[in-house]
Amino acid sequence: MATTKTQKTKKRRPRGTGTIYYDAKRKRYMGQTIIDLGNGKTKKKTVSGTTKTAVSDKLREIEHKSIKGEYIEKDSTKLYDLADKMIEEQYALNEIRVSSYDRKKATLKMLDDISNREIQEITEDDIKSFFANHLYYSQSCVNKMFQLLGACFKLAIRKKLIIDNPMADMKRPKSLQKHIPVRALTLNEQKKLLDVLKAKDVLYREIMMLSMFTGMRIGEICALAVEDIKFEDSSIFIHKTVTRGTNNSTEIGDETKTLRSTRTIYINEEIADFLKDCIGDKKSGLIFKSTNNKVITTNQVNSSYSGVMRKYGIIDSTIYGKVDLHSLRHTYATRCIESGMPAKVLQNILGHTDISITLNIYCSVFEKFRSEHIAVADEYMKENNLAIA
Repeated sequence: MATTKTQKTKKRRPRGTGTIYYDAKRKRYMGQTIIDLGNGKTKKKTVSGTTKTAVSDKLREIEHKSIKGEYIEKDSTKLYDLADKMIEEQYALNEIRVSSYDRKKATLKMLDDISNREIQEITEDDIKSFFANHLYYSQSCVNKMFQLLGACFKLAIRKKLIIDNPMADMKRPKSLQKHIPVRALTLNEQKKLLDVLKAKDVLYREIMMLSMFTGMRIGEICALAVEDIKFEDSSIFIHKTVTRGTNNSTEIGDETKTLRSTRTIYINEEIADFLKDCIGDKKSGLIFKSTNNKVITTNQVNSSYSGVMRKYGIIDSTIYGKVDLHSLRHTYATRCIESGMPAKVLQNILGHTDISITLNIYCSVFEKFRSEHIAVADEYMKENNLAIA
């Protein structure tokens, strides 16, 4: 009686793969395998080596990585090219403004020492070494470089140029430059500045005073139009700011710094009268213009402000902190906190995206205000014979 053997069907490899052969012309062993590129796409990969074992090991490693989705093709894309294309696309898709575009381009320039490297070759140690040699930059510059690099490596992963992000476990480096925070003017400094602005013919004095008494950013004030002032309900609609346009020109942007910065603030009668004087007989258009009838820039106001502060010795140099044009906005916020204004209300007036920004910036002022009120509460309880013991 004839016996039949059950034969197992062996899964065949695609034609031309799995076989290791010797190429006499190249004097090397060759081998091929199929790798999965995702989205239903595959690719035949050829490897070579001086021995069969070396080729076999290479094939096995490629197949293993392919199965785990960790295989990437060798790519010579440089970090600079990836970053530059990313910035250009962001601008073309209107994801960033001209000012952000220029800032990112300038940041990319600061990355010259590492950006000419192929992105697949850059390691965590390379990035740490780069920052270790560039900590002489300000913290703001270090932050911008760190953010741009991080965005590039995330994009490289999405494009399957790399598998792992070399910055995944990196902490933001700290600049060697000492950070001096911008502070508000003291009551005495504020009074001295007001006396000068009221008595002297200071260029852009109205803009400085509005910032000091409304908390608006200088760019927002320079972008104010007559139509933005609603005298009937004593309010200002803030929805634009001065920005840098193409060819480094100054123009009025059609939106504020952030979405939350678009807001309505309310003004008292004194500020309303002050604005009426600023507007004069204008029926529409910008309230403030430069002497040559152009949009006023923050730099122009800052130049005038710095000159006034120096000329009249307004700054008390014994008090820690940097005093600059932004101090006017800080001064308004500080006086509001000192008067008892809640943080949430101040957040809306200043146009901060999140209340944590308000609390972080004015943390010390809030703490001082809180301590003073606790002392008042303690005194009140003592006066009414309320005691814990």
